[in-house]
Amino acid sequence: MYKKSIYLIPFLLLMVGCGDTTDDTPDGTGAIDLRTYLEKEDISKNYQLSTKNKEGKLHNDYFTEDITVSATQIERKILSVTDTVTKITDDKLTNIESSSEGDISISYFRHVDVGDKLYTTDINKSEILKIGSQEIGTRSTIGEKSCSLKEQLTEFTNGSNAYNGDILKIKCTKDVTITTKVKDEFVGTVSYVNGTEDSIDIDNVYLKKDTGVIALINDDCFPKDANYADDTADCTEGTKTYSYRYYLGN
Repeated sequence: MYKKSIYLIPFLLLMVGCGDTTDDTPDGTGAIDLRTYLEKEDISKNYQLSTKNKEGKLHNDYFTEDITVSATQIERKILSVTDTVTKITDDKLTNIESSSEGDISISYFRHVDVGDKLYTTDINKSEILKIGSQEIGTRSTIGEKSCSLKEQLTEFTNGSNAYNGDILKIKCTKDVTITTKVKDEFVGTVSYVNGTEDSIDIDNVYLKKDTGVIALINDDCFPKDANYADDTADCTEGTKTYSYRYYLGN
């Protein structure tokens, strides 16, 4: 029921493309082994999902992720359905997300340093806009998403949720251009509006040693008259939404 909105994997993915080769891309010889910041053994992890929408409405939900760990992979299930599998080799980790459109996978080096870019993925997505069964237009999203290891921490707090230990902060930035085309006969009669808009969406993932994901923090800012988030803009309480995911353990 909640699968697509709550899946929690070490690093969030969209569409997989060519890897980036800039100077901050690791060569696989870093001092931090990302495998050790995933789950160490079989566990059922309880999470809280807290959200605030544009209208200021707050909502909390809860779910459980069942995790099975072996020497070569980590499998995560939600509601008894496999959501992601992480394949483990000596030098790389590969995340495979189950999707109705087919599996989506990406590989990255295990051994990295703070400041390294873990990967960059291309985003090239097209969708048909519908109201009920009626097709009223199309929307395309083109750009990229990149994730980098930003910090190694000894504690992390957000709201009333506090964690201690050996913690990594991963920052992911999605920079896309979104183009909406509404059929002429529906222009002005539906909520969708023709046009092109840029969006920058930033989220931070926190991993604790031997525990895996402990928090995912996504604060979104919607500038005046914007339909999509620009997290680089000045944000006030009236233009801010959020989605926070917390592991209910430490």
